[in-house]
Amino acid sequence: MRVRRRVAASSLAVALSAAGLLAVGAGSPAGAAASPKCPLGALKSAAKPVEITMWHSMPEQNLKTLQALTDTFNASQSDVKVKLVSQVDYDDTFAKYKAGLASGDLPDIVQLQNDDQQQMVDTQTVLPASACAKADKYSFSDYLPRVMSYYTIGGTTYGMPFNASGPVLYYNKKAFTAAGLDPEKPPATLDEVRAAAEKLRSSGVVSKAGMGLKVEPGFVQHWTAMGGGLFVDNGNGRKARATKSSFNAKTGAQVFAWLSGMVEDGLAVTNPDSGNSAFDDLIGIGTGAQAMAIDTSSSLGTVKSVLGSGAYPNVEIGVAPMPGPKGTGGVLVSGGALFMVDKSAPEKQAAAWQYLKFLDDTEQQAIWAAGTGFVPIRRSSAASKTMTDFWAANPSFKVAYDQLLAGGDTAAGAGAVMGAAPSINDIIRDAENSMFLEGADPKTALKDAAAKADAAIKDYNTRIGA
Repeated sequence: MRVRRRVAASSLAVALSAAGLLAVGAGSPAGAAASPKCPLGALKSAAKPVEITMWHSMPEQNLKTLQALTDTFNASQSDVKVKLVSQVDYDDTFAKYKAGLASGDLPDIVQLQNDDQQQMVDTQTVLPASACAKADKYSFSDYLPRVMSYYTIGGTTYGMPFNASGPVLYYNKKAFTAAGLDPEKPPATLDEVRAAAEKLRSSGVVSKAGMGLKVEPGFVQHWTAMGGGLFVDNGNGRKARATKSSFNAKTGAQVFAWLSGMVEDGLAVTNPDSGNSAFDDLIGIGTGAQAMAIDTSSSLGTVKSVLGSGAYPNVEIGVAPMPGPKGTGGVLVSGGALFMVDKSAPEKQAAAWQYLKFLDDTEQQAIWAAGTGFVPIRRSSAASKTMTDFWAANPSFKVAYDQLLAGGDTAAGAGAVMGAAPSINDIIRDAENSMFLEGADPKTALKDAAAKADAAIKDYNTRIGA
């Protein structure tokens, strides 16, 4: 996985060149060409049903809910039929998409993770959601502002927001009680996480360490935003294309020092090869190796299912907001979005828009959130009886939603837009592992990571002609 993501910018440049799309320019934050128009009328005159394909990246538990929603859509009308095709994970999905730029093997809709949006825009194959919204007089006013801010670049919303999530703290309430900690007052800051880890270890409640620390570079972006800082320049790449990193600042230094200290002092254990699909941190809570972990809220559906099996009788999972540095910011919008492909036939583009509107409908978003742990992206969904009843019975599922609302709708809170995101993620992961495995000084590791990130951004922009 690491090698594949490192060459993401290069593979995109090759794909764009082969497809005749290389010169994207730099006249806007996204550096994209003029937005294509949404051919809504093409569906009326097309032979029915119009069949479309969506490449998705959902694991088994979340796929069950997505498939159920899709089956409901297909049964609700006779104009459009949707086929879901799994591409295993986000990395595999985008790798196949980029290969399809030259071969022509492309879906009508593709689900990509939030970090991929700049690269996707740079392919110049996106039919922006805002283009169809304008043509259809569809309003995004009911959507959470921070979700819209994340997926809007230079006034254009490219991906249709769908599966929004956020990192949260998972902890074992039974272990907290046994260690003399209050299970109803989980740690809220990095210092409080350290204090809880010390208590858990000294009491002998855990067999390894107080915390299972996922080596997840995305957390550094979240912590930077929580501290109110920008991750890259030019307004996080939203005023103009990013040209250099900004994370080597006060918050970054605090975070790297904390990470290094937690591992060096035996308060946290890591899996150096962990990435977006590794859940050793959560498994460790189940086995009693540790009692805390930070991971995505979208795992809640799976966690609930596993705990419901009775395999872990000594675990009562608590969920709390992601602990972080003190500041005026908040966690970023994580998860992914659905991108319509403008290389599809006009009637398929129009059909894709009908399906995406259905998935984002008030009731469907409530069903989606309740079935997975993703955040409902509409206010009306959060206020629906489906959601309020579910949250009343399962309050842990509401944590990520409340956490997202608490963050500021600012450039820092909107998150970074950068084509070199995959490479930068690898750079930060390697910097963390240099501390954990080689004892590197945190300040030196952070400084080196920032320098390499600057080079990666420059290399990406050069390769795509921006």
